[in-house]
Amino acid sequence: MRAEQLISWGATIAVVYAILLATYVATCLVVTQLNRRIAGAKIQARETPLPQIRRDQRQSLTSLAAIAAMFGTGHWLYVEFGWGLAPLDGFAGGIVAFVGSLILFDTWFYWFHRLIHTPLFYARVHRWHHMTVTPVEPCRTMYRLVDNLFLQSYWLVAHFLIPAAPAVLLAHKLYDQVTGITGHCGWEHGGRWCWPPSPLISVTHHDQHHRFFRCNYATHFTVWDRLMGTLHPAHDAELKRNLAATVAVRQAARLPAE
Repeated sequence: MRAEQLISWGATIAVVYAILLATYVATCLVVTQLNRRIAGAKIQARETPLPQIRRDQRQSLTSLAAIAAMFGTGHWLYVEFGWGLAPLDGFAGGIVAFVGSLILFDTWFYWFHRLIHTPLFYARVHRWHHMTVTPVEPCRTMYRLVDNLFLQSYWLVAHFLIPAAPAVLLAHKLYDQVTGITGHCGWEHGGRWCWPPSPLISVTHHDQHHRFFRCNYATHFTVWDRLMGTLHPAHDAELKRNLAATVAVRQAARLPAE
């Protein structure tokens, strides 16, 4: 690799990391403020100890660097050498590619996530992530290296799997970042978009995953969990209760003080 190419590759990874880090910090700050407005609707009564939160924050910064390296390398190979599929044309093509990437990544995540929950891999690969039983915003990207290779290596090879422009994949990754952080925040923000039988993932969906471990493996949609029988049996009922609790707290906050 020539020096110019090496610099270009490193710069690409650095820019991607800066974007992901800024999104991570901004989303955590915004979601924390939103949580305070509906404090009474917290999903779990249990609190995560402060040392655990700090551990998750530190690991998230390292994990984001690994994700940036994979995403940045895939992007650099596409731009520098043209490796990958030609993108679909026009705005409509971008929308199709975006939705297609959502579906493809959800499938990738679901099946690899199930794999690392098997006895062969769980203790070695994924148990560390589940030491946080009550998820909080910072633990969304709190993966160790091998965990990342299983779940996030999609971004390294995405250009070979779907005809999407780089901007489309970046938009998808930022969407994944924002919804993933929100999904770990401990309060239900899904609203009517997630009301069952909506296929969209809610905060309750992943909160149950951290509580019960062997259910709710998907990241964007509930479809694979429903098809494969891995959706928690109480998912829909609890989600409805949590959504109703959020609405009730918001309405109470708007009532005039007596």
